[in-house]
Amino acid sequence: MMTNIVITRGNPAVSHCAFTFDDGPMRIPIDAWLDALEQGDARGTFFLTGEWFDRYPAKAREMLARGHELTTHTYHHRRMADVTKSVFFEELKLAELAYQEATGRPVPAFMRFPYASYREENLEWLREWNYLVVEGEDTVDWSGPPSAELVERVIPKLVNGSIFMFHANEIAKETPQAVKSLVYHAHAKGLAVVPVSELLHADGIRAGERIWQVRFKPTFQGSFHSEQWKPVAGEDELRNLAADSLEWGNPKAPTGSGAYSKWLQMLSKPIQSDGETRFVARSFAGQHWAYVRASVRGGTLALEDFATKEAHADALVSILQWAAHEASTLGCEWITSTQNMRRIHKLCEQLDFEAEIVLQEG
Repeated sequence: MMTNIVITRGNPAVSHCAFTFDDGPMRIPIDAWLDALEQGDARGTFFLTGEWFDRYPAKAREMLARGHELTTHTYHHRRMADVTKSVFFEELKLAELAYQEATGRPVPAFMRFPYASYREENLEWLREWNYLVVEGEDTVDWSGPPSAELVERVIPKLVNGSIFMFHANEIAKETPQAVKSLVYHAHAKGLAVVPVSELLHADGIRAGERIWQVRFKPTFQGSFHSEQWKPVAGEDELRNLAADSLEWGNPKAPTGSGAYSKWLQMLSKPIQSDGETRFVARSFAGQHWAYVRASVRGGTLALEDFATKEAHADALVSILQWAAHEASTLGCEWITSTQNMRRIHKLCEQLDFEAEIVLQEG
């Protein structure tokens, strides 16, 4: 059922339900919640704060890879009914940036308010960003009840299209044990436990997605080690770069059995672009230190993918300097990136580059 942009349940004609979890634990692992769901082959939807995404980006990517759904819950877990419009949108934007940087994916345009705290005016503001709000059956696990009490409370409400609001935090420690039992009871009633987006699709509702980018102007006037940057040309150079960069801890790089072959294949895949492309690597002291894959889109040099051997910010500065030099040579007005946006923005300020973080058009 949908009232304006607030969704409280799915299609009652479809035999499925959604288990959703708010917050994200900051002091204990989230694994107990994941294991409880997966023991019954269920997938959950997690409404997580931006602070959680910033602290646990690797876990966020792992959860997505395991089939769970993640979306936002403001950045600081604020009571949104109490904040001004500027703070309201700041909370949403910060949460979206944290999500996108942690996962490398567009941000789903549906969320849940902390404490279910919102006013009608807040919903009007959300419409400006084409958001949906997902509510549902309050399990009251925020009070930390014993698992048996939680199971007893929820079982009668396990019906087609139901959405259950649980918590994944330090107070709801009994919730994972309850979820194990509730997944079993859902299956016994013929209900699949699916992500919220699947529930919405069955009701003809498709939430949108939002993508942010940082963009800056190529106003760099200084000098940099241009001799260290060379095109990645030839199979041998690509293989060497793949072997080196696989050890950098790049979150995009695969791990485990066959990681090198998979990584080589990923780096070999051409960038989808109608314009010119660049694939360059920074090398000195007999080893690779960075790579950049970029494309030219109109008057913009888009940094499609990049990584550095060293994690510190100055390694990223070298990429920004290369990009500024290359964009100036090409006559591009802007340089853009959808990764490391907040860090790039701060470094651009220090480098005296004109920069801003904006929503990607289209």
